[in-house]
Amino acid sequence: MSEVIVVTTPGIPGYEIVKVLGPVHGLTVRTRGVGGKIVASIEGIFGGEVTAYTYECEKARKESLDRLVENAKKMGANAVVGADFETSDILQGTATVFAAYGTAVIAKPAEKKE
Repeated sequence: MSEVIVVTTPGIPGYEIVKVLGPVHGLTVRTRGVGGKIVASIEGIFGGEVTAYTYECEKARKESLDRLVENAKKMGANAVVGADFETSDILQGTATVFAAYGTAVIAKPAEKKE
C-alpha cells in the first residue's frame, strides 16, 4: 500500500490499525484578492452561490488535504483516521486558514476469519 488512505471514520473497513502515530495536520492560508472580491461583490448583488470563493475554497481544501497526506507520510503512516476540516478567518477577515487534521496510523489488511 503506497498511497495514504484518508477516512473520516475512526477505523478503516477491512483494515486493522496496528500502530497509532499521533495527530497530523495540513494547512494553507488564503487571502481574498481584489479581483475575487469584485467578482464576489457582483455575484452578491444577484444572490446565490459566490463561485469566485467556491473555487478558491475547493482549491484550498485540496491543498490542505494534500499537505495532511504528505505530513502523514513523513511520520511513516499509511493511513489517516478521523480526518476533518476546519476553517478560520484571520487578519480581520482578510485571510482564511484551511486546516485538515486527523490521526496518523499504520494499518494492515485485516485477516479473514473463517
